[in-house]
Amino acid sequence: MAERFMSESSSNRRRAIKATAVAIVLIGAIGLFGSRFYQTVQEPHWDALSRAQAEAVQRLNLTRVDSVERFVGDRPYSIVFGANANGEDVAVWMWGEDGLHIERQSDGLTRDEVKSRALKERPEMQLLRISPGKLGETYVWEVFYALREPGGTRKYYDYYAFRDGTKLETYRLALERE
Repeated sequence: MAERFMSESSSNRRRAIKATAVAIVLIGAIGLFGSRFYQTVQEPHWDALSRAQAEAVQRLNLTRVDSVERFVGDRPYSIVFGANANGEDVAVWMWGEDGLHIERQSDGLTRDEVKSRALKERPEMQLLRISPGKLGETYVWEVFYALREPGGTRKYYDYYAFRDGTKLETYRLALERE
């Protein structure tokens, strides 16, 4: 009887080890596939950011690049924040083959100033993102946020003029019901 018990115990242990090994292999395969999938999906985005940075340095003689962001409005834009050869902090909107607009950062609002304005207007908002962009012919800061409302959550886009912070437009998305 003791032999049979030890045999069953040993058999159960082997099955548990095999199941654990299979689970580890499956998790590893899913992780590897997920990583490759993520890289494949993100690669065009990362390439666009790298090209925008290189082009801004070459065309505008930027001496420093702090960040590069993408914005898709009526067309895709790459916005490069950095410093020019005179040491001035600049924001550069780039699009298409030769589309280019430059603003001295000191001539506009900073991301933090826009954040303060938005939170002052709606302190209950859950801020999701602040991005530079373009609305019509105006260079803007886009503030994306969520608000709890009766029955769910609604997301909004507010647009503030880059130069003076004038609130230009609010887009309201459909209510996400709970």
